[in-house]
Amino acid sequence: MKYIVGYDGGGTKTHIGIFTLDGTLVYESLGLGSNHAASDGAMAHSVIESLLEAGLKALKIKRRDIAYIYLGLSGADTPGDYAKIDKMCAAIFKDIPYSFDNDAWIIMRSGLDKPYGAVAISGTGTNAAAINKQGEKTILRSLGYTLGIYGGGLDIAREGLHYAFRADELTYKETILKSMILKHFSKETMDEVVKLFYPKQQITKQDYGTITGLVFEACEQHDEVACEILRRVGQFIGLQTAGVLKQLAMEKDNVPVVTGGRVLEKTDTILYEMFKETLKHECPNIHLVKPAFKPVVGAFLSALDHLNKKQTKITEQNLLESGCGL
Repeated sequence: MKYIVGYDGGGTKTHIGIFTLDGTLVYESLGLGSNHAASDGAMAHSVIESLLEAGLKALKIKRRDIAYIYLGLSGADTPGDYAKIDKMCAAIFKDIPYSFDNDAWIIMRSGLDKPYGAVAISGTGTNAAAINKQGEKTILRSLGYTLGIYGGGLDIAREGLHYAFRADELTYKETILKSMILKHFSKETMDEVVKLFYPKQQITKQDYGTITGLVFEACEQHDEVACEILRRVGQFIGLQTAGVLKQLAMEKDNVPVVTGGRVLEKTDTILYEMFKETLKHECPNIHLVKPAFKPVVGAFLSALDHLNKKQTKITEQNLLESGCGL
């Protein structure tokens, strides 16, 4: 029997799945992050290799039993990134056929039955990508605010903090974000909160994630500033998604757009409504799609594409029965 190995490699965790060719998940595991930019690639190499070896050992199979490996990896952004990742993968996989791409593509593929459409992602960070019927692809650089990207949960948290401090100094409108942030950090004044950021930042990614949630909570309480933040972020996500469609002249087409990431999970928020409204204004014939499967399944389906094997109803049923659905 032959198998496909799929990787969903993020900055904080990596999910591996080993599948039969008909879509049955037979093994999965989680490891640390596999963004090659961390630890000069050494950590990514170690994580990807160790996850594969553990899977082969658990299933009692050999490398020759692997038909294909596909990796969706964060940090695959520039030609230089691709060269480094390809060198790393070649050293790990040796004779096993493989390919990889930015993890945005496996999120898109997890929501579609063929590789055609677009994806809008807003999690910790944000990205957008599109592929047309001819197989031509485009994706944002996704290299931070200075280089044109904006619209992730981290941006929302930073905006929440920014306007809480401005409220404290009376340079903008009052907002309940100030009291919410003080309560979160168990502080009495914003001067005390300053010490968590300056001269050396002491807060964690989890703290930023909590503050992102506070902005949504404040908006639900009709806080004007929080609602402004979420409308602005939603508009940016809509515009950048429209941008990748325009790059491929798909803005007038009937295109499925897969949404991914925790920020876009709920469809009843001001942010989501502004995202949808903005995108529909620019690209009126798109239709939004929620992913049907976990991102690692997108890696499996991408491998099927490379093997020229069709995604069938049987494949989808096997994936669902294996616990891969969302």
